[in-house]
Amino acid sequence: MSEQEVGGAPDTETRGERISYWSIATVSWLAHRLPTRTGRMLFAWAGAIAYHLAPGPRGVVSANQARVLGRPVGDPMVVASTKEAFRLYGRYWFDAFHVVDWTDERMRRDFVFEGLEHVRAALEAGRGALCVLPHMGNWDAGGRAMVAQGFETVTVAEELRPRRLFELFLRERESFGVEVIGLSDGGRVGRRLATALAANKVAALVADRDLTGRGIPVEMFGAPRRLPAGPALLALSSGAPILVCGVYQRAEGWRCVIGPLADVARTGEKRRDVEAITAAMAVGFEDVISAAPPDWHMFQPAWEE
Repeated sequence: MSEQEVGGAPDTETRGERISYWSIATVSWLAHRLPTRTGRMLFAWAGAIAYHLAPGPRGVVSANQARVLGRPVGDPMVVASTKEAFRLYGRYWFDAFHVVDWTDERMRRDFVFEGLEHVRAALEAGRGALCVLPHMGNWDAGGRAMVAQGFETVTVAEELRPRRLFELFLRERESFGVEVIGLSDGGRVGRRLATALAANKVAALVADRDLTGRGIPVEMFGAPRRLPAGPALLALSSGAPILVCGVYQRAEGWRCVIGPLADVARTGEKRRDVEAITAAMAVGFEDVISAAPPDWHMFQPAWEE
């Protein structure tokens, strides 16, 4: 009898995938049971330990922080920023699952918005709102906070392996009202997002990584990289405005700053317009990341060396 037949892990999972699943499942279990202050302290401490025990990720984060700060990797400011990035990332994992159990009232109290009027104005116009953000602060808490504000919210998620790990994240996010579209939907992702915008919903997209290899070349912090073309394409096809968001951790919660994308003149040539909109998005991301570099949870190489 196989593991799948008895309700365990599928036979196709690798050992590493099983470890990943049970690690995150344990994080979820703890986050639903520990008090807020205790959980945040323990997970921030775990992040600080990981800084010392994980030289590979430490090198990646150091390189990313150095690029943002414009200083060498060994510079004391870069070292301090990298250490703080690990500590904040540890807390991110606790909070991402912990906020599932929060009431809307508590969410509205501890997740402070600046610029929420831009979202309301977009929805009043009736074409939906495209909220784009880097991997900052806590984007899961951001989705929870949008729902607490009364906005119907949809997002796109990278499909993790093993499949049951993705399903764990899916259950957690959908339990507080966020509609999640998996990237494996392929060509249907754009159509489903377009449908959501046509229904005057908020599409919240973490858009600082190109997962397809076919993204738009941009410059960020003085070096070339790629960003996904999806937000620009959706904005052009739907008429929904793009709003750039930065989420920052605070002692008791988070602060989210929302602002409209810089005006981009439309030429009528799709490719040129997509490139111009995406370049403006890159500038917006530079601004929100520069405000608090350690809050940028970019634990993959952000630039090609």
